[in-house]
Amino acid sequence: MQMSLWRQEQTSKVIAEWWEALRTTSPTDGHYPRAASLKSALEEIVGALLDSLTRPDWQEAARQPVMNLRFLADQMNLSLSDALAAFLALRSPIAKAVAERLGDESEAWRRVLTVWDEGILALTTACQIVSQQALELAHRKYLSLFQRASDAFLLIRMDEKGTIVEANAAAAELTGYPLEELVNAAAITLVPKEAHAIYRQALERLRRDGQLRTRGLPLQRRDGEIVQLDLSCAVLHLDGEDFALCVARDITEQQRWQEQLERLIAERTEELRTALERERHRAAQLSVLSTVVAKALTVTDPTELYRAAVDALYRHLAFYNVAIFVTDEERRQLTLAACRGAYERVWTPHYRQPIEIGLMGWVARKGEPLLVNEVTKDPRYFRAVPEESKTQAELAVPIKVQGEVIGVIDLQSDEAGAFDEDDLRTVQAVADQIAHALQALQNFQRVRILRELNEQIVLNLPNGVALLNERGEIIIANEFFCRTVCQLPSEQVLNRPFREVLPPDLFLAFKGQGLDWGKAIESALQQGEPSFFAEIPYRDGWWDVRVTPVHGDGRRRVMLYLRDASTRVRRIYQLETLLAIGQAMESKIDLHPLLHAILTAATAGPGLGFNRAILFLVDKETKVLRTAMAVGALTAEEAYATWAQLASERKTLWDFLREYPGDEAIRQTPLMQRVQDLVIRLDEENLLTLCLRRHEPLRISNPRNDPRLPERLRQILSDSDAICVPLIAQNEPLGLIVADNAFSRQPITEEAERLLRLFASSASIALRNAQLIAELRQSLQREQAMRQQLVHSERLAVIGELATKIAHDLRSPLVTIGGYARQLQRHPTDAERVRRNAQVIVDEVERLERQLRDLLDFTTPRPPQLKPSSLGDLVHRLADLQRPSMEAARVTLTLEVADNLPLVLMDELQMERVILNLWRNAVEAMPKGGVLSVRVWHEGDWVKLQVADTGEGIPPEAMEHIFKPFFTTKRTGSGLGLAICEKIVTDHGGTIRLSSTVGQGTVVEITLPVAPSGSSQVFPQ
Repeated sequence: MQMSLWRQEQTSKVIAEWWEALRTTSPTDGHYPRAASLKSALEEIVGALLDSLTRPDWQEAARQPVMNLRFLADQMNLSLSDALAAFLALRSPIAKAVAERLGDESEAWRRVLTVWDEGILALTTACQIVSQQALELAHRKYLSLFQRASDAFLLIRMDEKGTIVEANAAAAELTGYPLEELVNAAAITLVPKEAHAIYRQALERLRRDGQLRTRGLPLQRRDGEIVQLDLSCAVLHLDGEDFALCVARDITEQQRWQEQLERLIAERTEELRTALERERHRAAQLSVLSTVVAKALTVTDPTELYRAAVDALYRHLAFYNVAIFVTDEERRQLTLAACRGAYERVWTPHYRQPIEIGLMGWVARKGEPLLVNEVTKDPRYFRAVPEESKTQAELAVPIKVQGEVIGVIDLQSDEAGAFDEDDLRTVQAVADQIAHALQALQNFQRVRILRELNEQIVLNLPNGVALLNERGEIIIANEFFCRTVCQLPSEQVLNRPFREVLPPDLFLAFKGQGLDWGKAIESALQQGEPSFFAEIPYRDGWWDVRVTPVHGDGRRRVMLYLRDASTRVRRIYQLETLLAIGQAMESKIDLHPLLHAILTAATAGPGLGFNRAILFLVDKETKVLRTAMAVGALTAEEAYATWAQLASERKTLWDFLREYPGDEAIRQTPLMQRVQDLVIRLDEENLLTLCLRRHEPLRISNPRNDPRLPERLRQILSDSDAICVPLIAQNEPLGLIVADNAFSRQPITEEAERLLRLFASSASIALRNAQLIAELRQSLQREQAMRQQLVHSERLAVIGELATKIAHDLRSPLVTIGGYARQLQRHPTDAERVRRNAQVIVDEVERLERQLRDLLDFTTPRPPQLKPSSLGDLVHRLADLQRPSMEAARVTLTLEVADNLPLVLMDELQMERVILNLWRNAVEAMPKGGVLSVRVWHEGDWVKLQVADTGEGIPPEAMEHIFKPFFTTKRTGSGLGLAICEKIVTDHGGTIRLSSTVGQGTVVEITLPVAPSGSSQVFPQ
């Protein structure tokens, strides 16, 4: 009875303590769904276990309750880790109860530990057997599916060459390689060379995304055939290595097998993932990561994040010591940021360690994680304090933000071999989360700073900016919008409808342009349509107004942006005015109309608007400034009368610039009469010469009383503002313009000076062009006179040369004829002498006739009658006629005439003369005989004739004169033969070229155009 009471009391106590321990230490936070339904069984088993541990045969008696306890764990569907946690949590309450019963605590613990070691070992062994059986079953299923699959399966190691680790029969059938050749082969050998780039891109995508699905990739079979694949790949992490599981099929079979392939891949991937997932520490790892992620979402201080990460690692994974150090690059040190565990009180809050020493220093320097399970054997290990002597293993992982190491997570254990790759991956994940959180924190701080900066920029913009809510109320407005646009203090603008705040005359300004600004704002609020209104005239200026819908937070808002565009509008008008003035000046090339246009542009109301202007030009010869022209009134009465007349005429700027009253009318104006003889020496020291030397405009505040101006000019100018602007072109002073507002008395502003400077630049270019044109006209006139004189002289020289040549050529045959005629007169009865002398006279007469004919042909050539003819036939005909005479002169004639030559447009009689002249020259150049080669061929749109001899050749100094009339290298001859040939060939639209080498011969080449196809009529030149 006493034993039963003790058992009942201790059973309740043990279960209560066990339950409390499970709530604080269990990975599931003590939550076991089926525990309530098994409570009575649990009480019975715990009671039996307490009875058995107090008996003498306790070891044998405790086996059945422990087996029942394991069976109970199976009924509760606990994982291995949860079952171990429950077993370990029950150990301490059982030992206390047994110790109380035995009165010996050490004996009680010995019995409990003995029973527990056997129970845990059996539990672990049973779970491992079950896991192994499940793994083997999954593997057998995988192999069965792998080998029997109709699709090609390739398991490829993701190394440099892509080694094929496994392949099924379908892969061998697809590639044409036997399995023994396919396995351990490089995957790239299956890829055509031209497709290597496509496969590299696919591999990059696979590495980046972890999976890949693509169609149309080519594969080269063993027999050289190229097939197109539908390829699906997935990256698998097996035993620390990366593999690509590739499923390939011929694309023609894709529609038929697609569903089955996707199902097989999904099942196989799920089986592999289930079989290879590590159960150890999974719940704790997820808890750590969830804690760090949750803290990262709310933290604003990095130190707080470090402490949360260290606490989660220490609390959930029960490491011996966990710490985070941050890098101090300036001091080259690692500074302690957070610590939990054995060295929490050993390391002071500001503990530092040099970055050059220790395992943590190595990780900080290299940026790579480091796992050392026996620190005493690693030379890099550093023991900072004696208390660290208990450390046997250490794991350090860098925290990197954008590739830069900013800290190190350091885990230490008092057991050798305590860490594995699973721990490394867990800590690496925590380090990555910390890095992301830190980067997000940095980005948040940057965004906050940028937001504050943007707000300051908006508030201080020199333009009006306001934000309206969905009700049309102004919720944000800068100072410019309130004070300048609305003309109200900000407290009277904010939180009020825009129609009550914006001035009514602003809405009227829009209405005057046919626009409804209020409707545009409402449209932006209701329909999200933006609007832009440019150059709205308002309050003596122009405004650009933009209405932009702003989307955010699910609410509709509208931003109003008003910018003063008055300066831009005025500048555009000024530039347009300058452009019109420049175009008008460019159209005037005569000097006086140009000068009048320049001064009109400076004084006209639509132009620059000065009251009057005087233009001086530089006289380079006398080195003075002379008055070239003046425009404007001399007196106020004249000015007012002119302005009244112009106001009634309403002339535009173009009307002013087009008018030119004439030189005489300008000279008769009172102002021009007053200043026309004004001359200023350039070496004088006054404001005008100073303006020219500086190349800069000068404003004169009181010209009438300024002693630096010439006296006569001061008498004309008044005491109102005047300005002097130089006219400079290519750094050369051309003159200057003096302008004033003597009658309107308006001040000359910097803007007016800038505009006048731009105007003077265009005017200088136009003035310089006009001067150059005038100089060019004078030069052309002089050149025309000189050309006429030169032509007259050349004609006289040619006539003289022609007369001398004719006299020389005619005198020789006439002297010969006269001499033989006188012999006939003295010996009329000598028949032989008479016959011989008569023949000489006939020969000389023929020679004289030939010279006269050449001269006549050269001086009065006959236009060729062009018609389609065969140049080859003409050459053959002339060769048959000339061959006997050439053979008598020991000259061999060779012909090379191409077949099917096209017709050419030529005058056969003239071209016959050209060919015979060239042949005659060639024969005469070979007095001892030689070879005359004639070649005719077709090239493009031309037919070419080449005449080559092996004669004496022509000296180089004579080549440039060879086609000149009356030039000859022979003792006899008119010197007109080649000149006539060139003239005839040129009239035929052809070319003639001559080349010669002394001692080797001469080559003449003639080119004639091909006659148009189908033409037969005569073409007169």
